Amino acid sequence: MKKIILAITVLLSVISITSCDKDFNTIGSEIVGGNHFDLDRKDDFTVVAYSKATGSVQTNNLPINAFGIYDNPAFGLTKASFVSQVELSTSSFNIGDTPVIDSVYLYVPYFSTLESTDTNGNRVFELDSVYGYDENAKFDLKVLENGYRLRDYDPLNNFQSAQKYYSNEKSSKIDPYKGVELLNNSSNTAQNTNFVISNKEIIIYKTNGSGVYLDENNVAILDQNDASLRIVKERKTPGMWLDLKNSFFQQKILDQADTGVLYNNSTFKDFFRGLLFEVSETSPGRGSMAMLDFSRAEFKILYKSTFSGGTPTRYVYSLQMGYNASSFKTSNSISLIEHTKQADYAAGLSASNETTGDSRLYLKGNDGSVAFIELFGNTDVFEINADGVMVSGSNGVPDELDQLRVNNWLINEANLVFFVDTATDFGMGKANQIEPERIYIFDATNNNPIIDYYADGSTSSDVKRNKRGFGGIIQRDGITEKGIRYKVKLTEYINRLVNSKVEDYRQNVRIGVSITENINSPQNAYINPGNLITIGGSQVEFLPVSSAMSPLGTILHGSTSTSTYTDSSGNVIPMKLKLQIYYTEPTN
Repeated sequence: MKKIILAITVLLSVISITSCDKDFNTIGSEIVGGNHFDLDRKDDFTVVAYSKATGSVQTNNLPINAFGIYDNPAFGLTKASFVSQVELSTSSFNIGDTPVIDSVYLYVPYFSTLESTDTNGNRVFELDSVYGYDENAKFDLKVLENGYRLRDYDPLNNFQSAQKYYSNEKSSKIDPYKGVELLNNSSNTAQNTNFVISNKEIIIYKTNGSGVYLDENNVAILDQNDASLRIVKERKTPGMWLDLKNSFFQQKILDQADTGVLYNNSTFKDFFRGLLFEVSETSPGRGSMAMLDFSRAEFKILYKSTFSGGTPTRYVYSLQMGYNASSFKTSNSISLIEHTKQADYAAGLSASNETTGDSRLYLKGNDGSVAFIELFGNTDVFEINADGVMVSGSNGVPDELDQLRVNNWLINEANLVFFVDTATDFGMGKANQIEPERIYIFDATNNNPIIDYYADGSTSSDVKRNKRGFGGIIQRDGITEKGIRYKVKLTEYINRLVNSKVEDYRQNVRIGVSITENINSPQNAYINPGNLITIGGSQVEFLPVSSAMSPLGTILHGSTSTSTYTDSSGNVIPMKLKLQIYYTEPTN
C-alpha cells in the first residue's frame, strides 16, 4: 500500500525555515495602508471576537519542533520534549569483522546568523528561534531509549488512515516504555544535567580517533590540555552536541550485523524504537527553548573494523531521525508538550464569551488557545440575493452585511486591525516578554486559508516573511521595540462576500486567529478528540499546524475593549479589534 502522509505534513516538507523573524517595524511602516488616496473608510462594523483553549493538539511529524523549557510570564511554563524513531541511512551494509565503536555523537544545528569572524577564523553567531535565551538558563536533558512503537497507520481504523499522536501523550504512552539507561552520559554536564542552549560555534579538533589531540604531522601534542596547540579540523554552527554512550550503540547497532535487524528500516525500527529527549527543570522556571529541525541532525557512529583479517580501519556510519518528506526522512516523531497555565491566562479563557465577545484575546501556540471572530452580526430578517433582489419574506431592515450589498460599494481594501495589549500587570508590556512575529487568520468554518492568503504570492529572502501583503506581521514601536499592532488583509474575502454572484463566495464564515510559526504552513492539525472546541452547537476539530509548532503567545485587545491611546497628533484612538474597510461609492 502506498504510504499515506499525514494531513499536517503534506506541504510542510517544502518549508525551509532559515531564521527567526528579527526585523522591527515602527508603527508608521505599515504593510498595507499609508496613503489611501482619499478613499472613504468605515470601521464601526459589528465584530464579536472571543478566545478558546485548544488543549492538546496533533504534533506528530512536524517539520519544526520546540525543545527545552520556556517560562512565559503571561501564559505559564512550557516544557517541550521530543521522541523520534531512528533510521538507518543505508540498510544491509557490510560492517566488517569484529567492529568496535570509537564514539557516537549527535549534532542538531540551531537556527542562527553569522555576525562576525575574527582573524583566527573564530566566528560569532546570533541565535534565531530561541526563546528565553540566557547562557545561564540551564535545564536537565536526558536522552533515553524509546520503547513505545510509533506507528505509521492507525490500527483503530484498520490501518486505513495515518496515525495521529497528540502533544499531551508523554505520560500515557511514552513514559511507561522509556528506558532507564542514560545515553547522553558525557562527563561534560553541559550535555546533560546542566544542558544549556549556547550561541558558541562548535569546534572539532584533529585527534587519533581515541581522543588524543594530534598536530599537523599526526603526532600527539605534548600538552593535551593546551587548546592553543590543537589543530582545528572542522567548525560547525551552534547546535545541540551530544556524545552518546558507546556500549549502548555497540549492542543496538554493530552487534546486530548478523541478526537481520539491519536488513531494512522496517525491521530495524521495530527492534530499536528510537530516542526520547526528555527535559526537566534544574531550577524552578529556568531554561530556554529552541525550535529545531531534527531531520537536519548529524548522527554518526565512528568505529574500527577489519575485512578478511586486514588492518583495523576507521569507518563512519550515519543514522537519521526526524521527519522530512522532501528528503525521504520518514522517522515518526512527536513533539511532547507539558504546559502549566498562568492563573490569569486560565481565568481569562474560562471567562470567554462567544455571544458578547471578549475585551482580551489570548493567542498561544502548542497546547494553547486561538480566537474566533464573527463579522457583521446577523439578524436574518433581510437578504439580498446574488442578483441584487430582496428575498421574499425579508422585512426590509438590512443587517450590516446586506446593507453593504445594497450600497454596492467597490471594496478597495479591507483589514482586521489588532492592537497588542501592552499592560504591564497582565499583558505583553513586561520586560523581556517575547512576542510572536506573526499571527494568521483563516476560514474556521471550512478549515481553510482565507482567499487573501492564496491571492498574495509575494516572497521574501526570509521565507517566514512571505505573503507580506497578506499581513499579520507585528508592527513595533521604533524605540521600545514592543509590539503595537498586527494588521491582516481581508480585501478579497470581503469583496467576494459583498459583490460576488457566486453563492459559495457570499457565505459569511467564522474567522479564526492563531499564532503562526511559519506563514508557508497553511495545513491543519487535529485537536485531541477529548478536548474539541465547542462554539454554539458545533465543534471545532482542527487548528493551523503552524500554531501547533509555536510556543509563543500574545494578548490582543478584543472586540469589547474600552482601552484607547493618544497618537502624536492628539487623536484618541480606540484599541478594540476592528474591521476596517476602504471603499468607493458607485457614481450612478
